[in-house]
Amino acid sequence: MTIKEIAVCAFKMLGRSDIAQTLLSGGTPDSEEAEKTDTLLYCINAVEDELARYYFPVKLTETLSSADGKYYFSAFTNRPVKILSVMADGKNAEYTASAQYILCAEKKITVEYEYAPAKKQLDDRSAFDGTAVGEKLVASGAAAEYCLVAGSIQLAQLWESRYREEIDLARGKFRTHAYIPPRRWV
Repeated sequence: MTIKEIAVCAFKMLGRSDIAQTLLSGGTPDSEEAEKTDTLLYCINAVEDELARYYFPVKLTETLSSADGKYYFSAFTNRPVKILSVMADGKNAEYTASAQYILCAEKKITVEYEYAPAKKQLDDRSAFDGTAVGEKLVASGAAAEYCLVAGSIQLAQLWESRYREEIDLARGKFRTHAYIPPRRWV
């Protein structure tokens, strides 16, 4: 799923099918539409960041090498938020993490980490492409943020509640069948 698909879905949710149609057709938006699209893009990026940090971590495993044992976060493919494991030769490696790098005695390591998605533009792919996080979930969160930025507090609350429901659905918190606990007192 692309960021443009999420934006189109969000604009439809917000009742702005005109902007959604402009985005779908590849036309050039006028100044008002461009401003609203930029604002929504900001909201989509904020929602992706929130989802990655708190609900649906995005992970990456990569192999790095260093002559002095300092593995700077700037050399990583993405910005690490949490280091999950550091391995060398298939075994856990001792390491210490600082604000700028990982220090490890090994010259070549494999690091698994959670990261914050980079800021996206309309033609970029979502960090959640192919995951349980769907277009509707990100779009409803972006709609809530957009309404909040626009000053529509009641609409923001409505979309925020739908966003939270979508998160719960994606996390599997709602059961598909009713559950009746056993009656142990009988």
